[in-house]
Amino acid sequence: MIAFIIFGVRGVRSTMNEGQFFCPQCAGPRSYKHKKVTTFFTLYFIPLIPLGRKGDYVECQSCKNTFVQRVLELEVEESRPTTQAAPVDQSPASAGRVEIPVESGAGSISLAATQNASNEDFLSEKQKAIKKLLIMMILADGRVEDAEIHMFHKVYRQTADKVVGDIYREIELVKNENLSPKEYLKGVAALLNDEGKEAIIRSSMMIAASDGDIDDSEVEMIHQFGKALDMSSAQVKLAMQI
Repeated sequence: MIAFIIFGVRGVRSTMNEGQFFCPQCAGPRSYKHKKVTTFFTLYFIPLIPLGRKGDYVECQSCKNTFVQRVLELEVEESRPTTQAAPVDQSPASAGRVEIPVESGAGSISLAATQNASNEDFLSEKQKAIKKLLIMMILADGRVEDAEIHMFHKVYRQTADKVVGDIYREIELVKNENLSPKEYLKGVAALLNDEGKEAIIRSSMMIAASDGDIDDSEVEMIHQFGKALDMSSAQVKLAMQI
């Protein structure tokens, strides 16, 4: 009788901290969990030996989107109810602070982000990853066609709930990075939860199916995407059922 020893490595998530934050996706105060991903050596799929920290992310407990840790710079501050915009504070201490008026009873939300924080910083990791991967798939054959651009906007809006203003600028940025989709996905796997990874697989399937047919090479490519994201074969197959 031959005995097989099954071993490998995988990421294990654990909660470092939790609290309240301003969720850019929900556009309001929400509960969050700050999670870290640690790589473990596994034996028979049981994590035994920690091999090092792989990454971390902030997860909204309402929409389940994940964000870089800097999103916690968006502080939620309670103040007296108001329906009017607060006066603009021109003092040096207020640099980088934006007051957003909200409906009576909810208080005001102060976005205490640094001055150089861009809108891109506070997209969810899912939104950033879907956008970049879809552009990489457009660039795969070396041509950018109008039909592909149209499909990009449709899929990105449907799976990421966002729009891209200047898609051609985004295409140039991705082209200059010169990364393969698998290399990119391996780099962001630790910033995504299961919901984000499944959304990436679904968006890839939608792009692959946009010509009316999905061939075996496209199915294999998407399985490779899942592998780069540390997903199991069962997770990938389930996410591919669009």
